[in-house]
Amino acid sequence: MDFKEVSGRYNGPALEAEILAFWREHDIFAKTLAAGEGQPRFSFNEGPPTANGKPGIHHVLARSFKDVFPRYKTMQGYYVPRKAGWDTHGLPVEHEVEKLLKREGRIESYDKEEIEAKVGIDEFTRLCRESVMTYIGDWEKMTERMGFWVNLDEAYYTLDNGYIESVWNLLQIIWDKDLIYKGYKVVPYDPRIGATLSSHELALGYKEVEDPSITVRFRVADEPETAFLVWTTTPWTLPSNLALAVGEDIDYSYCDTGDEVLIVAEALREHVMRDQEHKVSKTVKGRDLVGTRYERLFDYLDVESDNAFKVYPADFVSTEDGTGIVHTAPAYGVDDLELGQQYGLPVVHGVGLDGNFVDAVEPVAGLFFKDADKPLTRLLKERGILFRNERFRHNYPFGWRTGDPIIYYAKNAWYIRTSKFRERMTALNQEIAWVPEHIRDGRFGNWLENNIDWALSRERFWGTPLPVWTDGEGDFLCIGSVAELEVLTGQSLNELDLHRPAVDDV
Repeated sequence: MDFKEVSGRYNGPALEAEILAFWREHDIFAKTLAAGEGQPRFSFNEGPPTANGKPGIHHVLARSFKDVFPRYKTMQGYYVPRKAGWDTHGLPVEHEVEKLLKREGRIESYDKEEIEAKVGIDEFTRLCRESVMTYIGDWEKMTERMGFWVNLDEAYYTLDNGYIESVWNLLQIIWDKDLIYKGYKVVPYDPRIGATLSSHELALGYKEVEDPSITVRFRVADEPETAFLVWTTTPWTLPSNLALAVGEDIDYSYCDTGDEVLIVAEALREHVMRDQEHKVSKTVKGRDLVGTRYERLFDYLDVESDNAFKVYPADFVSTEDGTGIVHTAPAYGVDDLELGQQYGLPVVHGVGLDGNFVDAVEPVAGLFFKDADKPLTRLLKERGILFRNERFRHNYPFGWRTGDPIIYYAKNAWYIRTSKFRERMTALNQEIAWVPEHIRDGRFGNWLENNIDWALSRERFWGTPLPVWTDGEGDFLCIGSVAELEVLTGQSLNELDLHRPAVDDV
């Protein structure tokens, strides 16, 4: 018997190429699928990568994991069809097109209004469609070369009408269960690119930085010689202040310095008043301060509410740091917004969605929000309102793409009420065999336990449009399919591209 001569030198790449050629010639992947037909089904639809960037070595690792499990289930006797997918929507795609437009001199910044005015939504989405296909060939070559068995010929694309319609159908089911709503929520927001960040994206950008740490006087209305001492690390939010929060059961001392009376939590008095001679004239509970009116620090923004500029009780107030009295701006904090909604306070923005101060806040008009800290602090000092000015180091989130500071911004957006299922999801998580095991009670478990309602809407041009139509007067209708839309409009929409701007005209 003749045997093929075997080289004494191992050539891995050549051997791999030989095996790939054998698989192609004999259509081995298709045969493994055919052998499993009629057996119990194990489905695999790929969580798709974004294909408008080149694949890297980390993608090989991720796709190896994706390949292992379908092969394992096949060996267990299951029928395992495998469908590839390509994520063709969202911020990564828009960001690539924005960089292209900037290089070509068609835009000066990534501002959405500038893109709409100078480029137009139609042209922008056309460029997005082109961009996302740039590296599909490279991804397919890498997928085959590493031996990942998945159906590339029938891959799904998130930009296809059929995929978008399937999302519409799911959203309508969720809508019919009264789990989708519109409302204000404070979300982490990158103003440079006009995008709300997910908790995952937010976690990518934390840095240790030095920020202001100032204590200011909020003078009691009709008693200018008495003031609440309030600590904040975000001076830029002070023009949007609408309330002060105290703990109902916390003791507050009136500290008489001879020139003025300053109110501070007794537990923090020595720390706050450390370099200021004073004597305590009286001590009261926080509930005794509730309802007290105070003078606005800044009056640049219109506030039409009788409930504004008063002291309110709040559970989030503590005596661990600060002064025990919390400055509240519903536009820029989760607790702030919740307190504002509880007591009927409006949302008053001094900063626009571009991250810059609006013209009405004259001393810092046009400044990026973080750049306004110093001039606002200077202004407080000139007016005799600043009590102490220090600095402190802490971790702060920055945009993982832009490197610019994130702003926590109250936005009127659409949300899915995922918090309703927090306890159920947390319980089910305990039944999952996590590898490594610490993920269950660590990163993933913590995320589930602190789950908040999912911010569904985005400030983007290139994505699945939310299928919610409105009459503009408070009535909303969620559409689940193109066929349903055709019935409601009385027109054929077979050729309609479900992206903006075409869908805007329906």
